[in-house]
Amino acid sequence: MGIKRYFVLALVFAVTLGLYVYSFNGQYFTLEALGVSVSLPIAVWIVIPVLIVVLASMLHMMFYSIKQYIDMRTHKKDYETFVKVAKASLLYEEIDTDYKTPWLDLASKLISRMQLREQASFEGIEQEELKELININNRIHAGEVVELKKYRLRQGNPLAIQNRLNKLDVNPKIATDILKEELAHESPLFIKARNIFLKNASYAEIEKLELDLEKDDIIAILNRHVDSNDALHMENKALESLLSNPKMDKKSFNEAAKILQTKLSPDGLLALFERLHSDKAEASEAFLYVLFELQMIDRAREILDNSDSDDFEAFKLLLFLRDQGKHCDTTLFL
Repeated sequence: MGIKRYFVLALVFAVTLGLYVYSFNGQYFTLEALGVSVSLPIAVWIVIPVLIVVLASMLHMMFYSIKQYIDMRTHKKDYETFVKVAKASLLYEEIDTDYKTPWLDLASKLISRMQLREQASFEGIEQEELKELININNRIHAGEVVELKKYRLRQGNPLAIQNRLNKLDVNPKIATDILKEELAHESPLFIKARNIFLKNASYAEIEKLELDLEKDDIIAILNRHVDSNDALHMENKALESLLSNPKMDKKSFNEAAKILQTKLSPDGLLALFERLHSDKAEASEAFLYVLFELQMIDRAREILDNSDSDDFEAFKLLLFLRDQGKHCDTTLFL
């Protein structure tokens, strides 16, 4: 019952009660207290306690109405805060929260630590923004590119990173721009951008970016150089510079020799690995491989004869077999 309605009905009841009493007893009653004398009709004296009770009950009702209103506002604010936490969780973000309702604090902490499963349904969720964020999650995890600028996500946000990974698949040309950013080299975005860049860029672009190339990267570049469908153009000087990378080891030089054999002229191949052999001991086996492949047996014999007894044992065996008239695949001895 509303307070106004209650007050009107209580007032009608008090007046009716007073008139009823006054109708059969119109006498006055005098009350003296602290030297003050008050004389009123008996009907009024009967109505006064009723009015006091009505006033007290109204104050009681007003107090609890105000309390209920404050509680409702608190719950509404806590609900809005909880929705913000849910939105932040769907965006893989974190926000500081303060709840007046204790049990919501636990629910908030739990939801902020949960991850939405892929292709989640938003059936039964009426909050439009939450529906939109669930849909964004589903689209990004399905490989689509979504515009996320309006959410102002922090750098390193997993959802933003996955979205950029998707964008790399759609537009490999942005790999160059990503590599120019100050990203951790072990981050998935940097690694993928780096791999895509090395698969698609010209050698001039690779040199310009000054990437810290690993052995596998160098071998991949050489494979592009000899691939007829790719044919990454490289001058001999660029090849020598690439293979002079300090990370190249014996195994990598051997692999490089096998790859370049199919592309370079015999003179170019010989000159390249002769220079590498002079500068790097790790390239010696690769140089011997080139000599045997080019049938320069006497030159190979000279190197083997001047080596220590436990060096190049496989090639010494190959030389012995060749001297015996046996022809074996040189790659078996690398």
